[in-house]
Formats: sequence, structure tokens, C-alpha cells
Amino acid sequence: MRLRPKRLTVSIPAALRNRARAAYRATSYAEGDNTWSHFAAKAIEAETARREAEHNEGEIYPSWGENLPVGRRLKDS
Repeated sequence: MRLRPKRLTVSIPAALRNRARAAYRATSYAEGDNTWSHFAAKAIEAETARREAEHNEGEIYPSWGENLPVGRRLKDS
């Protein structure tokens, strides 16, 4: 059974968005990215796997099903 994609809306700095779009356009064919969404999903997957490895012995965190906090960020990244 294939899971249906879910819409994700985030706000990121314009410079990062522009840099990511440029990288996607320049490399999407070579990297096998089907769409901009595919590129974004791969980036999120890579960071998620890194954090699981770093902080949870490589195990997947359980899904809580709760909404994430919204609003002003607590600190710059």
C-alpha cells in the first residue's frame, strides 16, 4: 500500500529558498529528482536520518500525531 503525500508548508529565508531552487534546477536530472517536492522530501529525509543517528541510536522516533508549535522562532539557526 502506498501512502498519499501530505502537504507541508514552511517558511524559510528567501536566500535559502533561492539557493535550493537553483541547486534543484541545475542538478535535478543528474540526481533523479522528479519534482521540486521530491527534492524537498529527500532533503528532509537526510536531515531526519542524521538526527535519528545522532540522538536516537539510528532508530526512528515514534510519530506523535500532534501539531507542531507555530509562531515566532525561538532562535536563529
